Amino acid sequence: MGRTVDQEVHAAFVEFRAKEDDKCLSVQCIYCQQIRAKNTSRQKQHLLECPGLRGHPNAPQPQQAAPGPNGIGPANGYSATPNGPAATGPGAGPGTAAGTLPAANGPMMSNGVNPHPNAIQTPLQNMTNRPPLPTPGAPPAPAGSSAAPTAQQRPHATPKSTKSRASTSNLPAPPLDDVHAAFVEFRAKEEDKCLSVQCIYCQQVRAKNTSRQRQHLLECPTYLNVMKDSIPANNLLHTFPEGDIARSLQIPVPTLELDFRMSIKLNPKVTAGQSLWGQRDWISFVGGQWAGRWGKGIVLPGGQDSQIVVKELATSIKANYMLQTADEPPAYIVVKSNGWLTGAKDVLEKLNDPNIADTINPSTYKYRINLSLETGDERYAFVNTLMWVGSCCRRGQEVIFDAFRIN
Repeated sequence: MGRTVDQEVHAAFVEFRAKEDDKCLSVQCIYCQQIRAKNTSRQKQHLLECPGLRGHPNAPQPQQAAPGPNGIGPANGYSATPNGPAATGPGAGPGTAAGTLPAANGPMMSNGVNPHPNAIQTPLQNMTNRPPLPTPGAPPAPAGSSAAPTAQQRPHATPKSTKSRASTSNLPAPPLDDVHAAFVEFRAKEEDKCLSVQCIYCQQVRAKNTSRQRQHLLECPTYLNVMKDSIPANNLLHTFPEGDIARSLQIPVPTLELDFRMSIKLNPKVTAGQSLWGQRDWISFVGGQWAGRWGKGIVLPGGQDSQIVVKELATSIKANYMLQTADEPPAYIVVKSNGWLTGAKDVLEKLNDPNIADTINPSTYKYRINLSLETGDERYAFVNTLMWVGSCCRRGQEVIFDAFRIN
């Protein structure tokens, strides 16, 4: 009996792999040499629109075929010998001479893209060792026969059905913009309606499909290595072992945003002397002011800073004070800060002298604090769960600092 429609479709395409380790097959139409991902439904549709079939004298044409010896005509409406005499070379179809299929490095497409730059074998070479489909009514080929398959006997290897393998990567699914950036789009021929894409990391070619492109990236070794290298923790002097989940997690990087500036006037410091941890100094606040993105107001008198001066005059700072907003009625916000004032000993000595502290460049020492805010006023309740870091400047009996919100 005649071949099925699927067999006719498969006979019109040469199957090959762009690279030996590719999981997905590609196919090339024997009539127009267009390359696409293997998909029977799309291959059928392609044959209905194939420019190489238009007016082709030897192409299979739908017709009312004469019934065979048993009175039954071909089931699919094509003649039993659709492609005429056997082609002259292995795997060569009618109107397709051996040598017109892609070379080892693949043909250049009309847009200059080479769809198979790393191909190991041509489709023609891949065909030489595959078993042919039997011709209806023909005896089986003798063992060891090296006869070239005819057009009716075009080899067709159906890969074993496998469930799509889940990604083994712990990286998050790449965003749409990254998916598009990872693939080069091209058309095998200018008149093609469907685009093909090529992965810029491993050069694999496939039909354009965003979901499958995203899944491909999660299984592409080169892409995964590039992404792992982009994780800041993997570029430190010491890193987690290869394969550890902590090595492949992409964690958001916080950013800093200037939120407010504060100026605090200080009373002269009172020294309590050497304690168990160092020299204890006590500084109370006269008051001050603050202004920023979400409000402004004053620093209430009565705040205090408890400092410990240690080796080389480095100073540990722990301060508590209260802000009052300019609203009516005002809101009250408690501030807790701690940090360190460090630098060269001679610079810190000058900084502790109120008479010359104003002349010291803030970039010659490091005065850094972290802050937390707390309030029961609903208008400013958002500050309760935020964090800030401050960069400070000491000016005699005054401290001025910028507070940066950690986002």
